[in-house]
Amino acid sequence: MSLYYYHATRSSKVVEKILGGYSGYLQTDGYSAYNAAEKTVRVGCWAHARRKFTECLPKGVNNKNSKAAQALELIGRIFAADEGFKNVPENDQTENRSEILRPLLDEYWKFLGTIQAANGSNLDKAVNYSLNHKKHLNNVLLDNCIELTNNRAERAIKPFVIGRKNWLFSDTDKGADASAKCYSIIESAKLNNLNVFGYLTYLLIELSKLGYEPDSDQLDNLMPWSESLPDYCK
Repeated sequence: MSLYYYHATRSSKVVEKILGGYSGYLQTDGYSAYNAAEKTVRVGCWAHARRKFTECLPKGVNNKNSKAAQALELIGRIFAADEGFKNVPENDQTENRSEILRPLLDEYWKFLGTIQAANGSNLDKAVNYSLNHKKHLNNVLLDNCIELTNNRAERAIKPFVIGRKNWLFSDTDKGADASAKCYSIIESAKLNNLNVFGYLTYLLIELSKLGYEPDSDQLDNLMPWSESLPDYCK
């Protein structure tokens, strides 16, 4: 499910309001406001760590001997090993994913310790990003279900970002909140492989029959994963 939530700021108070009661894994970029979700286990995003090193490479130059390129090669091996593990059927998995990835992560951290970058350079920023979030990046080892990146969330927000370039901004807070609700429904329908137009049509028809305060059982039947949805929604 994709849930969009609008607020005028990105402060830690907003994070606490949304996630204050949630306990579990929380995978994000390195934005410090997420620390307000104190009951969660923060998990870092290796795509963000990789991106920092990608920004160190001059465009059109393929210097495999540079420190940034070597760091990217190590991160690439981490991703390849993880992909290889996911492609093995669960019944045939003889090792835990952490046993496969931990030596590669250890090698990565050891390599970063050898880099002496100019203060304030892109390479310095890339190294410090990883080191500052080392604990969170290592938390991908805690559970096989944790992905290396938060790319799912990044992809989910992309349609909104593309649309925003067309309309520039929302005129009112209520309008932004309404947009967030619409995107939550539409993107959740996509995640469940539904026909978005058919699903929206179904919701508009059925919700009008339920009045202003439908109960949870009635709403459960309308969820994008409900087995009772008509064929034209699928």
